Amino acid sequence: MRTAHTLAITLALLVTGSSAFAADSTSQVIKRQAPKGITASFYACVDKAGSDTTAQGTCLTAEKKTQDTRLNTTYKALTAKLTGKAKDNLLASQRAWLEFHNKNGDFEATLYGDEPVADLQVTQNDIFRLAERADALDKYLTIANDQ
Repeated sequence: MRTAHTLAITLALLVTGSSAFAADSTSQVIKRQAPKGITASFYACVDKAGSDTTAQGTCLTAEKKTQDTRLNTTYKALTAKLTGKAKDNLLASQRAWLEFHNKNGDFEATLYGDEPVADLQVTQNDIFRLAERADALDKYLTIANDQ
């Protein structure tokens, strides 16, 4: 619940540019909650977008594509390194993660509602999940490369 509250505050800052946090840029607020794999270009884009929700949506769309590509690239590299039971378990794990990812996105869409601001928050959450999974696969790839 605390995470949802924090993300709601982040979204409010994106939309209103709250003067209460004028010392922090929007990207700094997001960065405090974001996983490590989010790109610097996303943060720059968000700051440039300011309170323009259309521009924010463009930033989110570009970062989602970047994170999805990163996830797929890492997954392919990892599957190329693994054999046998490890490869089978990775495939099963990825399928389960995809199911969770999709169902969680559906849940959040109903929870946040259908306002444009809510859509931005759902998309940001989606991006963070993609980045977190890519980060995890990166870690596994490092282990596989060391073997």
